[in-house]
Amino acid sequence: MRAFPAVGILVLFALTLVSPPAQSAGPSAPLNRSGKPAPGEKKLPWMAFDAATEKAKKENKHMIVDVYTTWCGWCKVMDRQTYGNSEVAGYLLENFVLAKVNGESSAEIHWKGKTMTERQFARSVGVTGFPSTYFLKPDAEIIGGAPGFIGPGDFMIYAKYVSTRWYEKGSPQDYLKSTQPEHQPSN
Repeated sequence: MRAFPAVGILVLFALTLVSPPAQSAGPSAPLNRSGKPAPGEKKLPWMAFDAATEKAKKENKHMIVDVYTTWCGWCKVMDRQTYGNSEVAGYLLENFVLAKVNGESSAEIHWKGKTMTERQFARSVGVTGFPSTYFLKPDAEIIGGAPGFIGPGDFMIYAKYVSTRWYEKGSPQDYLKSTQPEHQPSN
């Protein structure tokens, strides 16, 4: 069955989420659950799915698809805390094409030669909750995805894993190990 490799990759991404958190530069700020923008918040140029797939293919850039709903509180938190983070936003602007898909919408999109609703897309890629984030190759083939809120530090790991094409040679865990300095025992 063709769905099995995609499910395996999704499981890899999900397992990475339960790994020890990545070290970040400085203390982490509390989650901003208000409607107010976070300090230094950036706005990203999110596109409709079809326009994003065309642009990704034309520019040979990977895609990030944010699957959300209008009622999802954690989707709004992720918009402010992760996508609004200046380091994340800058990296995404340079390296990705960004699309938002409403997991409950009946708006039509085109993917893999099929016409479907955004809701059907969400089901077909295995969304079980919101937000869900998917990383796609420039030809719109899914690399993997992760359910739930992803903080800026962990999100940067995923983004760099995808944009550097590390997925072609190893798992997210292997990538993370390759970025860590080797542990030197103290005398």
